[in-house]
Amino acid sequence: MKLNLGCGHRLLDGFVNVDLPGNWSNKLPDVAADVTKRLPFDDGSAEEVHAYHVLEHIWRWQVEDTLRDWVRVLAPGGQLVLEMPCFEKVFGYIARCARQGEALEPRMSVWAMYGDPNYKSEAMTHKWLWSKAELRDVLTGLGLVDVAVEAPHTHIAARDMRMVARKPA
Repeated sequence: MKLNLGCGHRLLDGFVNVDLPGNWSNKLPDVAADVTKRLPFDDGSAEEVHAYHVLEHIWRWQVEDTLRDWVRVLAPGGQLVLEMPCFEKVFGYIARCARQGEALEPRMSVWAMYGDPNYKSEAMTHKWLWSKAELRDVLTGLGLVDVAVEAPHTHIAARDMRMVARKPA
């Protein structure tokens, strides 16, 4: 089994798509659940857990407990894949614009930090902007191994990061 947590409108083939009941997208997930609570899956039942642009919507003080549960459902040797805005890329972009006197593109700056206000939804507000080092430390602190930063596969490559880690076998 592969899980797509916080799927929103992005229902992935070959995955069990999980999101809040009545989420903003008007698309029904395969499983309606709050991904910040205990997931309705058995321990070690998922080969992969993916969450694209989800972690930034969770309060920082909830993240480690949330991730601990995601790791719980991962099978030994299973892979956790996360994508989200990247602190270093966002602030690098802001610094370049400031040096060159250019206006900020909201998608590349304030929306990455705070979320897109066009959703008009508290659930879509960003609650944390992750740096690579901080997220790596959290993942290794949860016992994950082979933690690596990769090029993102979704959203905006110039703004976002992809972090992949594995549960020890």
